[in-house]
Amino acid sequence: MKSSKPTPTHKQRAQYRLMLSVRTALFGASLLPAVSVAQVLAQTAAITENQPAQNTASETVQTVQTGAALNDDLASEPTSELANDGLANDLTGDLTDEPSDDKSSPIFQGSDDDLADVADVANSAETNPDVASFDTDDFTHNLAVQNSALQNEISAPNSLADDLTETQQSSEPAAEAASSQINNAERSLQKLSEYYQAKGNMDARCHGVWVLPNQKHGLLADNNAQPAGAYYAQADYGYWNDDDYAELTGNVILEQDGRQVMAQKVIFNPKTGEATASGQVLFSDANADGTSIGAGMFGVAQTVEYQADGKTAGASDVAFASTTMGAHGHAQQMTKIDDAHYQLQGVMFSTCPPTERKWHLDAQSIDINSDTGRGIAKNSTLKIGDVPVFYLPYFNFPIDERRASGFLLPSAGFGSSDGFKVSAPYYLNLAPNYDATLTPTAFTNRNPMLSAEFRYLTEQFGAGKIDAAYLPSDRKYHGEDRSHLFYDHYWQSKAIDNLSAYANYRYVSDNRYLSDFDTLGLDNNPLNLPRRIGLGYYNDYLTADLRAETFQTLDGTNSDGSSILDKDKPYSRLPQLAVSYVLPKFYADDNEKLAGLEISGVHNSGYFKKSIKDGSETEKSGARMYNQISASYPLLKSWGYFTPKLSLAQLYASYDEDSLADQNLSKEDGSYSVFAPQVSLDAGVFFEKSGSPFGWFDGKWGGHQVVSPRLKYNYTPYKDQSNIPNFETSIASLSYDQLLSDSWFLGYDRIADLHAITPAINYRYIDKNGITRFDGGVAEQIYLDDVRVGIDNDRNFTGSSSGLAWQMSAQPYDRLWVDAAGAFTKDYDINNVVAQVRFSPTENSLFNFGVVERKENRNFGQRALSAYTASAIFPINNRWRVLSQAQYDYKNSRFMETLLGLNYEDCCYGLSVYARRYRNDLNPDAGADTAVMAEIRLNGITSGGRLSRLLSDKVQGFDNVQHAWQQAY
Repeated sequence: MKSSKPTPTHKQRAQYRLMLSVRTALFGASLLPAVSVAQVLAQTAAITENQPAQNTASETVQTVQTGAALNDDLASEPTSELANDGLANDLTGDLTDEPSDDKSSPIFQGSDDDLADVADVANSAETNPDVASFDTDDFTHNLAVQNSALQNEISAPNSLADDLTETQQSSEPAAEAASSQINNAERSLQKLSEYYQAKGNMDARCHGVWVLPNQKHGLLADNNAQPAGAYYAQADYGYWNDDDYAELTGNVILEQDGRQVMAQKVIFNPKTGEATASGQVLFSDANADGTSIGAGMFGVAQTVEYQADGKTAGASDVAFASTTMGAHGHAQQMTKIDDAHYQLQGVMFSTCPPTERKWHLDAQSIDINSDTGRGIAKNSTLKIGDVPVFYLPYFNFPIDERRASGFLLPSAGFGSSDGFKVSAPYYLNLAPNYDATLTPTAFTNRNPMLSAEFRYLTEQFGAGKIDAAYLPSDRKYHGEDRSHLFYDHYWQSKAIDNLSAYANYRYVSDNRYLSDFDTLGLDNNPLNLPRRIGLGYYNDYLTADLRAETFQTLDGTNSDGSSILDKDKPYSRLPQLAVSYVLPKFYADDNEKLAGLEISGVHNSGYFKKSIKDGSETEKSGARMYNQISASYPLLKSWGYFTPKLSLAQLYASYDEDSLADQNLSKEDGSYSVFAPQVSLDAGVFFEKSGSPFGWFDGKWGGHQVVSPRLKYNYTPYKDQSNIPNFETSIASLSYDQLLSDSWFLGYDRIADLHAITPAINYRYIDKNGITRFDGGVAEQIYLDDVRVGIDNDRNFTGSSSGLAWQMSAQPYDRLWVDAAGAFTKDYDINNVVAQVRFSPTENSLFNFGVVERKENRNFGQRALSAYTASAIFPINNRWRVLSQAQYDYKNSRFMETLLGLNYEDCCYGLSVYARRYRNDLNPDAGADTAVMAEIRLNGITSGGRLSRLLSDKVQGFDNVQHAWQQAY
């Protein structure tokens, strides 16, 4: 109901401006001075006396009752839209006919007649920053939704009701207060979960993501024109006096610098700028455009108190979430220090979705600092469900990708050799360019071990890592001390492009160390641990490497099972220089034919030292230099190619003084030099045909086929090299690619005498999409002269041919691959065969089965092995999967290694439980080791896993499957 109202005088408008000059704009349909029963009744009576005849005092008194009666009466009003509109209009007319004469408790109600005055106030704010402005559109809109505001007032009691409630609660027992606090937490968390936005795919592990609450724009016509730090508010009801008190109730929105707080009630001090919000307070750290500030924190609290600076705040009974961390929780008390720093007390914290809180931290306190990128939890307990798992007195965890000091997540495992062990790593962020990790480890059957890793990055001298560990008086190893020291360094020149340097050092106390302290046997067990320092350079025409290298050789066995002696150890290189180069091509205007000429070369020289202390052979240390220069002229056509090549190789070697003395040789007798020319002719043709093999797949795949016969001729005359020491050269394994190379030797201590023809043929089928469905080749090297140069008298070739070698790969279906390679001896017996079938029915599943049949061949340093290999990685559902891998030696009827694991992943955490049984690479005939491990990864706090690292090394195709599994969120 609407009544006439005198136009406000200039004095009245000034009074309104004075009331609003505290940088607060009050918007709404009704502003109720509900401070006490007496004030309400007195104001109601004063209003009623000035009502028009059609509005009775009883109507108004009935509408503006106090305390609980007001809620009861409003709740009993008709819910129909017509009835509620009538109530709203009556109340509007009753309360807005005349301004109150009570200057300490003014009532302000905007009506259509007041819009001009409101606009005056808004315009005055443009010249007076202390006077806030009104948005007349919002003002009119709030009049229209007064009925909704009244209904909201039912659930948002006025200050009198709050006072009565607080008085009642103060007399309740402590148990009821605690129950009320729990209910408040549940309500706040339930309200918070409204901002967990669901994804369209309900099969995803993460059903949703946290999103910042939508800002209610339009409080101001032009926010950019307003002074920084100014407050603006909108509410259904409000009360204020001229001095230091303002109260807003019902759908309150408080805004400062584009950030908003929504509550049922806000009490504001205009003088100091302090404010208290209560009743399901929704706050967020977001800019007006919806982007997050700092950690992207927002939450729902029972009360929030803002300090005078407008940026420092405290909240009680608060449910909070962070969009940047993907985390949420509840705190008894939250203190906002600034936009980047929060302190929480009595905290439940989790990165799980609110619908599936599988784990959480119960902490006495948590500090979250987005400036440092870290969170610090004190006196916290990690719980899986409601079951305590770890107590952590101090836990430092990342909230983004940056690093900071603190305890990392502990790990635990069980191995047959070292029993149960627990490690608790502590990370030290010492400086932006270097850090360290200290890891104490406790064993059930050994003394404690301390491990340390130090990483550094310098501006001028490169980057590196030092990894060390020490265990005193190992009870499982004759009471001896156990230790290791690893060092790696890399440097890249800034002054000279492509110039680099490196250094590596490896030391372990004994040959059992790597297997004993690598619970799952993840690290390789090399027989020779390198220690090297080097300098490298490359460009388009030159690649060079200068190094010095020695080794620590562990106790082990040779391929024939004999113990390793001094003569079996590798030579130290003190130093060694390796250079390969290609000369720029000739481009002569008068002779274009020279443009096809290619000239390349190789240089390799060094001093090689190996001391013989056990008398296993005479010492053979010394210097060696190898040079080769080659010229080739490729002739390429669309139908084939022909490449002649001419090379000249030179080999020089001489023994050092110790070796000369040990072998009773003079310096002249201990020096050797060999020159040998090398000729090769390589020719091939291409036969191409459209369509699939035999037309079988023309309708499905189409494509084309290519058959490439190839013939290669090699000739290098024999040069006696029987007295030249072998410092580092071995014979390459027999394979398809090796048969088409120019030499059988890997190294530069020998020049092969090779006079042979190698026929080969290759077949490829490529479908219309460019996928190679089949690629296979067969080759055999036929010797025109006997091969006389070998590594030593026991290792050289005999016979008229190398034997047949072949390889193939096929993809008969989109997710099925077959790979095979092998070779036969000159008598066409099996030398080695390796075959594998890979099937990946989906992106996150993989099945492998392979066969390895390998005969012993001392020429190649090849151990005999007859084994089946298999692996299976497949999901049970979108969260559970099985991972397994095995290698079975069917000749000796034993498993070389087996692994079986179960992996669980969801949006909340990841869990892997797996067992592995394996044999030491250095002594496979010894007993097998068994290890059982369990890993838990808390999403948002920890990452990675040792199981994934192991399978990446063991299973072909695992990395693609792992990536797909991780992306299934």
